[in-house]
Amino acid sequence: MDNIHIKNFNHSKFWYGLLMVIVGIIMPSIITVNTFSIPEKLNQAIRNEDVIILMVAGLELIALNSLRAFPHYLGAFFITESIEISDNFPFEKLFKSALICLIIPPVYFIIGYVHHIKYYFGMPAFVLIILLMLLGKNDYNRVSGWKKSTLIMVFLTAFQFVDIMPCMEGLPIGRGETSKEVKLIAHFLQADKTVDIMALVFLLLLLFLGALLFLLIRDENNLRSMNALREANRKMEIEAKFTALKNRTFLEMNSLVHDLKSPLTSAQALVGVVKLNCEMDGRSKDVDYLENVELAIKRMSGMISEILYEDYRSLITTDELLQAVLAQISITEYAPYVTVQNEYPKNMLILSKTRMIRVLINLLENAYEATKHTVPNIQIKVSRFFIEDNAWLGFEVSDNGCGIDMKNCDKIWEVGYSTRDSHGLGLSFVKSVVDSYEGWIDIESVTDRGTTIKVVLKEGGQVNG
Repeated sequence: MDNIHIKNFNHSKFWYGLLMVIVGIIMPSIITVNTFSIPEKLNQAIRNEDVIILMVAGLELIALNSLRAFPHYLGAFFITESIEISDNFPFEKLFKSALICLIIPPVYFIIGYVHHIKYYFGMPAFVLIILLMLLGKNDYNRVSGWKKSTLIMVFLTAFQFVDIMPCMEGLPIGRGETSKEVKLIAHFLQADKTVDIMALVFLLLLLFLGALLFLLIRDENNLRSMNALREANRKMEIEAKFTALKNRTFLEMNSLVHDLKSPLTSAQALVGVVKLNCEMDGRSKDVDYLENVELAIKRMSGMISEILYEDYRSLITTDELLQAVLAQISITEYAPYVTVQNEYPKNMLILSKTRMIRVLINLLENAYEATKHTVPNIQIKVSRFFIEDNAWLGFEVSDNGCGIDMKNCDKIWEVGYSTRDSHGLGLSFVKSVVDSYEGWIDIESVTDRGTTIKVVLKEGGQVNG
C-alpha cells in the first residue's frame, strides 16, 4: 500500500470536531430520560392504557437519543473532514471510513464507562457511518458545514424511529432499556401496529426530507465546482493573453532596443576617437566635455538594457528611485496630492530601476483610484529595519481612500482580479517583481478610512558622504 501523505490539515475543523465528541460524551449527564419525564409517561400509559401517551413518550425518547448522539457523530465527521489526503493516495475513501469507525465505538465505550449507559452499535449506527462516509468525500467539500450538519441530524433522527418499532424486535435494533420498555408496553396495550405505523410515517418523512437535502447539497456542490472551474479557466485565459502580450512586447522591445543601441554604440566609438585626438592636442577642457558625453551615453545604454532585460539590476539610492517616480508622475492629475517622506535617501538597493518605478507608480495609481470620492492624501514613506542582522528597506504607499475588504486582500494580487473596470494586471505585476527580488508585501486596510501597502526589499548598500 502506498504511503499516506496528508495534503492539508484543517486545525479549526479538527478542534471543533474534537470539541463536539467531548460534548457527546458529556451529553448523557445533561440530558437524561428524566429530563423528558419519559419513565413517568410510560407508567401513565400503562395505568391509563393510553396509546397516545405511549407514542408521546416514544417521540420524546427519539428526541433524547438524537440530541445525545448528534454531537459525537458530527464530531467524528468534522475530524475526518479536517484531513485531506494527497491525490495520489488510492484509498482515501477507505481511510476516512476507517477513521470514522475508529472514533465512534470508543466514544460508545467511554459513555458506557462514565455514565453506565449501554450504547449499542446497531444498524442505525452503521447507516449513519455510511452517510458520514458519503459526505466526507472530497466531492462535497464546497458545501458549508452547517448544511451537512443539518443533513446528519435529519438522518440521525430518522433512524432513531427504528429503535421503537415492535416489528424490528428480532433485529439488532432498539436494545436500549427504554426502547425495550416502549415495545413491551406496545405489546401490553396491543398497539404494536399503531406504534409501527407512527414510527414508519416519521421515518419515511424524515428520509424524504433527508433525500431532498442531500440532492440540494449535491447540486449546490456541483454548481460551486462548475463556477470554480469556470473561474480557473478565466484566469488561465487571462494569463495566456497576458503571456502572449508580454512575449509580443518583448519582441517589439528587443527590436526597438537593438535599433536604439546601434547608433549609441557608433556615437560612443566616435566620442572615443575625438577624445583621443583632443588628448593628443592637449585640449584638456574638451576631453572633460567628451568624458561627460561618454558617461551620458553609457547611462542611456544601461537604461535601455533595463527595459529589455528583466533580470538586469544595478545599484540605486532610494532618493534617485523616488525622484524618478515623481518625475514620471509629474504630468498626472494626482501628482499634487503625493507627498514623500524619506529619511534614508542615501541607502541603496540592487534592482531594475525601470521595473521598480513601475511598481511604485502602480501603487500610486491604485491609491488615487481609491480616493476619487474625497480629497486625495497619498504618501510615500521609506522605512528601514533589521531582521537577523540583515537590513531591509520598506516603501509604504498610503491613502485615505475607500479601503479594501480584508477578505479580498489576498485576491487583489491575482491576475485578472479587479474591483474596477480594468484587466487586473497591475497588482499582479507588483507582486511578481517584489517576489523576484525575494521581498514581500504587507497590506493594512480599513474600509472607508484608507489603505497602506508596504513593499519590503533587502538593502543593497550605502553611499558614503
